[in-house]
Amino acid sequence: MPATTVRPLMPDDASGYRALRLAGIAELPAAFCTTYAAESGLPLARIAERLRATPCQIIFGAFDGEQLIGIAGLRRELIAVVHDKASLWGVYVAPQARGRGAARQLVQAALAHACAIPELGRVRLAVAQDNHAALTLYLGCGFTLADGPASDGMLQLQLSLPRPARASAESNVFMKINTLQIPAK
Repeated sequence: MPATTVRPLMPDDASGYRALRLAGIAELPAAFCTTYAAESGLPLARIAERLRATPCQIIFGAFDGEQLIGIAGLRRELIAVVHDKASLWGVYVAPQARGRGAARQLVQAALAHACAIPELGRVRLAVAQDNHAALTLYLGCGFTLADGPASDGMLQLQLSLPRPARASAESNVFMKINTLQIPAK
């Protein structure tokens, strides 16, 4: 059996990504922030574009040989007030591939990517409180319960990255709210 490999997905992976994401939505509809109807209605070209890595988003895939067996996304905002936070989203592993460590590899790949972004200090996620396998995975990867009550059966988890958040010297993409000057009247 070939070892599971994890890499960023590319636009050429769109067909496999769509099939696996739709399988996940069908199996666990409450775990995704979309519906099967909405996701299945997206043109393949739009899904391919979603897979193009940007400064704000990257989607990883776990492969068993050539077969895509798992997915996980990492998304961040460019808004200054929250640019130090990213969200882990859409983590799903096909049922036949579970129990072999693919989900952990996906989460670790996303966290390694997050650590390489100097501005990021925290990764957040939401998980159904009755999804014990996912909770065990996330807690085992170092996530902790975030402050605030659970809503709609979802728990908010967070992980502080292993270094303080710092804005990079060359980063001028973010809106600097604290430098906004308001003239006196």
